[in-house]
Formats: sequence, C-alpha cells, structure tokens
Amino acid sequence: MNTFVKLPTGDVNIEHIREMVLEVKSQNFEYRKWFPRPGLREKKSNFVSHLYTGQSYDEQYFTLDQTGWTHDHCLICSSPLGPDPAKYMYTDGYFDGSEWICSDCFKELVLADNLEEKLHDYEQYRK
Repeated sequence: MNTFVKLPTGDVNIEHIREMVLEVKSQNFEYRKWFPRPGLREKKSNFVSHLYTGQSYDEQYFTLDQTGWTHDHCLICSSPLGPDPAKYMYTDGYFDGSEWICSDCFKELVLADNLEEKLHDYEQYRK
C-alpha cells in the first residue's frame, strides 16, 4: 500500500513528494514566468513530441520548432504550467533550466522548515 497526500492541486504519493523535495533542494531553482522552449515536431502528425535539449534528431521525421514546447508539468504535483491562465493552472513557477515546480509546491513543500510536519498538515490516505 502507498500513502497519498491530498494537495490543493491533487493527490500525490508521499514518497514521490519526499524524493522530489530532497532532489530539488540540491538544485538551483529560480522564480520565472513560464516560457515556451524548442520542441521536435513530428512531420507525419505535426505533433511536438519531444522537448529539444540539443539532442540529435532525424530531419526526415522531425522539424525543430523554436517555440513548440507549449507547456510543462510541476515536478512534484504534475500541475500544468503554460502561458495562458485560462488554460493552465500556473503561468509562473520555479525553473532550474530543465524542470519546473509550481509556485505552490515550491513555497509550501520545498521551502518548508520541516517537510514531515508540513505533510502531516494535509489529509493522507492509503491505497
């Protein structure tokens, strides 16, 4: 059985929260307005399927779209971050050059003086 925590953004496995917060504390996250990044667009479907981070790709199957990556998800709670407040839960958050954390998870969990005490503030259940 796993323990889940009812965060305002949804239910998250408590072990996932602990692991991500520990990992994030060793990284350099900065507050930023969300912004689009380059993505690899599949020629066949016209769908951007991969974030472009400098990897090689086959130009027969993909094109590079400089603003093709249209949203991200919080590393902790998976809430979407994007440019439009009507479409995305967050339009800003904390970014380390690769991953995003929503402002709520960063302020409530990453910056918590005592993560375990903070986690006990939320309703928990086992599944």
